Amino acid sequence: MSRQAVDRLTAHERYWQKRVHSKPFKRALAAALAQELRALAATRVKDVLDAEPVRSAIREWDSRMVNRELVAELIIRSHRRLGERAARQGQSLRRWLDPQLVADIDAILKEEMTVPHHVEDLIANLMQQEFVRKLFTDIIFTAIVSFYEKVNPFFGAIAMRALEEQIKSFIRLFMPMLQQQATAFAVSRENQRSLLDFARAIMRQLLDEPVGNFAATASAGQRQKAEALIRKAAGNAKLEATMHSAALALWDEVYKAVRDKRVGELVRLDEHATQFAERSVAAIVAALTRPHLLRLVAAETALAAAAPPGRTVEESTAQRTVTAQAQRQRGRSRGQPRP
Repeated sequence: MSRQAVDRLTAHERYWQKRVHSKPFKRALAAALAQELRALAATRVKDVLDAEPVRSAIREWDSRMVNRELVAELIIRSHRRLGERAARQGQSLRRWLDPQLVADIDAILKEEMTVPHHVEDLIANLMQQEFVRKLFTDIIFTAIVSFYEKVNPFFGAIAMRALEEQIKSFIRLFMPMLQQQATAFAVSRENQRSLLDFARAIMRQLLDEPVGNFAATASAGQRQKAEALIRKAAGNAKLEATMHSAALALWDEVYKAVRDKRVGELVRLDEHATQFAERSVAAIVAALTRPHLLRLVAAETALAAAAPPGRTVEESTAQRTVTAQAQRQRGRSRGQPRP
């Protein structure tokens, strides 16, 4: 605050500006905060936090209040920096994780797992896709070509290439039956073990893969397209509505889970009240010294000092008004002229 601004402060404002920066005030504030945090730890969440105002805030939040282009740019820049930092890492995920956590992951991977029925339905639907049909056709055709090349190295490959379309058309006639057999193979309980073993092997490989390799998977062109998609998604109204609905559903579930718990069960305020309070003092003092808040506190202090003991400012003002009216009424009854 400049010297001229300081000179324009009232006596109460100058007092508070010095007081909030003083060590005795900070110690008193930290002690009061610590006591409140300890009391808060024993309070149930529902008695501290009302769910409906939060729901209203989420439901009525207008994203037009936010600069969407700036948000998209921040997301893109943070992703770039994270990617650059990850690309320089030569260590694997296993080296970054706690040894006990890695052991727990390995234990889960070793357990016997069963593919749920809805996953079986997903596999069946995937097998019916046109991409899978073409993939099977190419695989079978390549196998036939390889066989004839071995049987007749001179003319086998030429003949097969000349008849490629006819052979593929013949293969497509049997494709529905092949797809059904492939689906039955994939969802078979016996074959699921092989699928899960494959998934376990991939998970272990990912844990041992250097982190830098994950960041180097996308080309420059792919990154540009991804960034363009982020910018476009930032202004998508339907995506925004979906996020609103998801945020409301998430809040409802979270509040339902914690509403009857004590705050201390979620955050260890009773054990760390002093530490939390001391760290919060700096932020509170910085807020209290903002010009408008400083004026508010100083003005309220002046009003409190002027009010009679045990009365609020409003009560004192009302009492003075009633007293003045009574005096005017007595004056009129005595025939005194009105002021």
